[in-house]
Amino acid sequence: MVPGASAESEIVRAGGHGSGVFRDSVVRLLLPLPLNLLFFGGTAFAVLVAELVAALVSLAMVGHVPPVVWAGAFFAPLVVAPAELAVLVAVIGRMRDEMDRRRQAEQHLLEDMAGRREVEAELRSNEEKLRAMFEKSPLGMARNRVDGSFLEANPAFLGIVGYDIEDLRSLSYWDLTPVRFGQDEATQLERLEALGHYGPYEKEYIRKDGRRVPVRLSGMLATGRDGESYIWSIVEDITESQAVERALMAKTEELARSNADLEQFAFIASHDLREPLRMVSAYMGMLERRFGPVVGDEGAEYIAYAKEGAQRMDQLVLDLLEYSRVGRMEEPLEPVPLGEVVDGVVANLSPAIAQYGASVECRSPLPAIPAVRGEMAQLLQNLIGNAVKYREPSRPLRVVVSAVRDGEYWQISVADNGIGISPEFSERIFRIFQRLHTRDCFEGTGIGLAICKRIVERHGGRIWVNSVPGEGSTFTFTLPE
Repeated sequence: MVPGASAESEIVRAGGHGSGVFRDSVVRLLLPLPLNLLFFGGTAFAVLVAELVAALVSLAMVGHVPPVVWAGAFFAPLVVAPAELAVLVAVIGRMRDEMDRRRQAEQHLLEDMAGRREVEAELRSNEEKLRAMFEKSPLGMARNRVDGSFLEANPAFLGIVGYDIEDLRSLSYWDLTPVRFGQDEATQLERLEALGHYGPYEKEYIRKDGRRVPVRLSGMLATGRDGESYIWSIVEDITESQAVERALMAKTEELARSNADLEQFAFIASHDLREPLRMVSAYMGMLERRFGPVVGDEGAEYIAYAKEGAQRMDQLVLDLLEYSRVGRMEEPLEPVPLGEVVDGVVANLSPAIAQYGASVECRSPLPAIPAVRGEMAQLLQNLIGNAVKYREPSRPLRVVVSAVRDGEYWQISVADNGIGISPEFSERIFRIFQRLHTRDCFEGTGIGLAICKRIVERHGGRIWVNSVPGEGSTFTFTLPE
């Protein structure tokens, strides 16, 4: 439809005196002009033309009609022409308004149609994405009526229950639910009605082949375009996860039995294994006292070797027992002031510290951290005790304990000026039974640093050493705040 067509027809009808076509053409020419110019300019032109015509007519009437008639003919255009032109201008104005309104309406319609097309395209795109997600989701998805009948399901759900979509639409979720889960199902439906969602909860589905499959479900209540309520459900097959959980429980039970066996072994090691060693050591002492002069120097040396071996074996059993105990005692963590722990260690080692003229100092205030107090004492006593043991005889031993904050951890360092450690042994020394020196040089079983490593890792930290041979070592471990 051409904008403004009805307005132009109105002008033709309003000005129809047998000259509709001519006036229609004139209106088309005058339409773009301003209304003020049309009215005043048109009035002047109409009056001028009308008066010329009226003057000629009036002159022709003179002497033939009364004066009042030819006078009226002369002056009539002064009134009629402006009036007709005013009507014409008013019609043109209405036509312009009508055309503007129609143009605006058409523009709005075009904009609305474009916007609607964009919305429809976006809706189609989103629907395609949702449909693709529905079809390709690894989790089962299904839509049911409130009475439980199935409307649609994705391939993953069909794989779980073993039905095709046509068979499934003739069933409800009650047909797939074993009787023993009926009460749980009713409880979840009550929750769905009250809250608009249910789950997650676990139950079983009855497959088409009769097998039971464990599943985990959750879902929500939604309303469709038709106003009907539907239940959307997400279903996960938890067969593998349950198998993993059962295997984990079995491993946990096995580990608990192993720990119990280890506890029993520790008891045996601390009592039954040490008893023969004590007997060997005691009888070697008796032999030495009673038959020392008889066996001579060589026999006395053999007896001394036997006693020393029994004592080393006894100490080794004790160290193994101590190593096995680390982390097995379920003691709660509590704030442990490490400064107090260092003071206690220094008191325990005071005879050796005094004997060798050593000094132990805390360079910075040590923090209180969540830990097992006894294990912290054992850790620091092993590190400070090693510093005393592996001192450099040519200079006084100096041990410095310090702490530095590193994010959520504390770095605790025990530095000494002892004999040091070669860098290639910086990891080996933390392994059990690893010694860098013979027993003739230094006593020990090679378990102390392994115990330190086990304590630190049990508390969620790590331990390492930086050392320069001949200058000293710095053992550093981290503990969470």
